[in-house]
Amino acid sequence: MTARRARSQSSKATKASDSGAPDKDAEPAHLWLNPGDREDIFHETAGSATSTGIPYWLVLLLAGAIAELGLSLDSAAVVIGAMLIAPLLAPIVGLALALAVGDSRLAIRTAIVIAASTLGVIAVAALLTFSLPFHTLTDQISARTRPNMLDLAIAVFSGLAGAVVTVARGKRLSGTVPGVAISVALVPPLAAAGFGIGSGWNWTIIRGSLLLYGANLAGIVMSAMVMFLIVGMHHSQVLSVATAWHREKEGNPEWAWLGRIPGIRSLGILASPWARVALVLAFVALVGVPLNSSLRQITREAHVRHAIDVAEKQFTRPGRSFIVSSDITLGDGATQVALNVATTSWFTDAERTNFEKNATRLAHEPVTLVLEQLPASTGDVANFTKLLGSQKTTRARGGSASTGGLTSSLPETSASIGTAVDMLALPDSVAILDYEVVISGSTAPPEINLVYLAPDSLTTQTVQIITRQLRQALQSPSLLLNGQFVQRERRMDPRSIAAVDSVATMLTRYHTLAVRITAGADISATRLDSMVVRIRRAAGDSARVVVARNASRGATLLIRLDTRTRPTPPGPQEK
Repeated sequence: MTARRARSQSSKATKASDSGAPDKDAEPAHLWLNPGDREDIFHETAGSATSTGIPYWLVLLLAGAIAELGLSLDSAAVVIGAMLIAPLLAPIVGLALALAVGDSRLAIRTAIVIAASTLGVIAVAALLTFSLPFHTLTDQISARTRPNMLDLAIAVFSGLAGAVVTVARGKRLSGTVPGVAISVALVPPLAAAGFGIGSGWNWTIIRGSLLLYGANLAGIVMSAMVMFLIVGMHHSQVLSVATAWHREKEGNPEWAWLGRIPGIRSLGILASPWARVALVLAFVALVGVPLNSSLRQITREAHVRHAIDVAEKQFTRPGRSFIVSSDITLGDGATQVALNVATTSWFTDAERTNFEKNATRLAHEPVTLVLEQLPASTGDVANFTKLLGSQKTTRARGGSASTGGLTSSLPETSASIGTAVDMLALPDSVAILDYEVVISGSTAPPEINLVYLAPDSLTTQTVQIITRQLRQALQSPSLLLNGQFVQRERRMDPRSIAAVDSVATMLTRYHTLAVRITAGADISATRLDSMVVRIRRAAGDSARVVVARNASRGATLLIRLDTRTRPTPPGPQEK
């Protein structure tokens, strides 16, 4: 009986060989596949991958437009909707199948579809972006401009899931197809690249998003190809099915030209399974190099950020200080941190050094600190209250002094404001020269015009904090603060009478100032003497004007406080 069965099977094989058709019963079984399932898998996958009529292109371009609008509106829900309807996954899985089978014609057809689909989505997104009235870089766009190896890993797992759904017979896994479409996220990176083009050829966005798309493409093709090889799609019987399938499709004018290309039916690189695997791995390695570099950079940023977060705790002290802003600049093997710290008492150089030491130790790279100390927004109001009775001469204009919560007597108001100004905690490089109280009526808010000496003008944050502190100290929530900036060091033209008079007027008005004039070799002694005499006459004290020479050109004016005449800030009055 066994001999008869063997002869019968041999006869079937001979007939199948003579007829040129594959023998399904002779195919070896793999995993859960039954004999003959591979033929159905090829027909379904190849047919879906090459069904690129008008509906395919219409849905694809609509998905690209939806994805672009979702990115521009920063809407994750809209972007997910675009992922769900985009049909781009089918030709990519078809390419993986072609590489597993060794079908050169199917590989080229699907590659052409993928390339045309890629360009189509980018073009639609670019045109839509160009037509929008705004080009805001949203979080949804930024998230697709810095891919790394983890994105490649996601694509690999997504490709495996898609291939498993493809080769699984039955409908038990059909409900997972939308999840696979979301996980691979093919269209959003292309829409982000279109945004980069439409918003003015932003190459940072274009490169990052195309790299993410390349990572997704490489991961899906590689993992799906591996799954197809595991289930035996590389066997010669499947290639015979592919040959018969192409013979049926030769009448299609859309792809008839492809079969007439010399050598297209048997590309040498697709003849060997190992050559096909090597081709895919080379593509994966090509996108993997920049992805790995990006992952290292992201890892470094996270490590440095954690180290700085730990070291920053020394500047966050309840009742004394808090961090207003933190800006980290990653350099080549070193990091610079710029901190804005609001504080009621200044941090010393030793504390700055301690921050750098701790941050460097934790980050495993040099960390330097640029610290800008600002007056704390919650000053010691009790100390201000105790000092409200102290006297200080100040100027005031206008009528009633009862505006905005200030005291009803003008002298008391002047003294209170003077004391509050003297108590302001300012950076070491800033000095108050003068202030003026402006109370113009019962309805207008009171104003303080503050004149200060500094290397640069105060930042908006600093002015806001000083304003809040003065409002709290003077119990005047509507008080306004205006700042007038006197630059500590600047260039001056000794030939300009206006520039010389400006310095002279400043010394006349502010008796606490002194100047140092450094003249270059190009300034004649006569010109310099004339300028110095004019300024010293206005200063009334020749010691307040110092002159020096150097080999440079032009003149530099350095303004400083005259420590001989600088008044001592008033302290609490003893009762």
